[in-house]
Amino acid sequence: MTGEVTPTDSNAPLPPEPPTPELPALPGLAAEEAAGHGRADRFRTWVAIAIALVSILGAVVAFSGTLAEQEARHLDQQGIQDAARQQQIITDLQATVDEDLRYLAPYQEHLKAAQVLDDQANTLAATDPTSAGLLHAQAQSERVLARTLQGFFQGAVPDPGQANGPATYDAGAALRRLETNNADLQQLRPEATLAMAEDKHGEAVNLVGLVTLFIAALLFLTLAQFTRPQIRRLFAAAGGATTVAGIVLWILVLRAGP
Repeated sequence: MTGEVTPTDSNAPLPPEPPTPELPALPGLAAEEAAGHGRADRFRTWVAIAIALVSILGAVVAFSGTLAEQEARHLDQQGIQDAARQQQIITDLQATVDEDLRYLAPYQEHLKAAQVLDDQANTLAATDPTSAGLLHAQAQSERVLARTLQGFFQGAVPDPGQANGPATYDAGAALRRLETNNADLQQLRPEATLAMAEDKHGEAVNLVGLVTLFIAALLFLTLAQFTRPQIRRLFAAAGGATTVAGIVLWILVLRAGP
């Protein structure tokens, strides 16, 4: 034993480790994980479709608000123009009545002159029939002049009144008659047009508010796409509820329109 020495090689390779046995995959867990991924994909797909639909609805509502505001501005301009036209027509009709009043004084003078001449003729009829006849002829001429002037009255015909009484002219009734008979004036309704414009302005404001509601719905749906699975359904439900509320309010606004 003293003569035998066993040599050791430090560079000799180590023996390979025994292979680690692989655990068999659990088929139930794999199926459940695959089903979960499928549900998540379907959820995101439906949310994406909802986002597209809400975006379209929001754009339509915004376009409706723009149209309502344009119509309101058009009605504003039309109402202002109609009011100016109405005032111009009334001013012209008032000028016609004022012109009638200027004819009233000479009309009354001719009537009074005719009455005075008739009175004088009646006084002389017994003593001077010739002069009485001439006076009656002059009185008739005065009445002809009065009837001629009567044709210049446009608003109303003056009332000759009682004997020796003044002729009367109802300026207010004459103006109302002229306004009633004026076809252009009867077609003008500036107050109603401006009221319709005010309603359209209110409708446009309400539609703009509804656009804000649809934007909030898009925000909720977008959060439902990217948040944790535990709360994404909550955001999706909030987006759906906001969308439904926006559609209902949109219908109400359109029905309440002028």
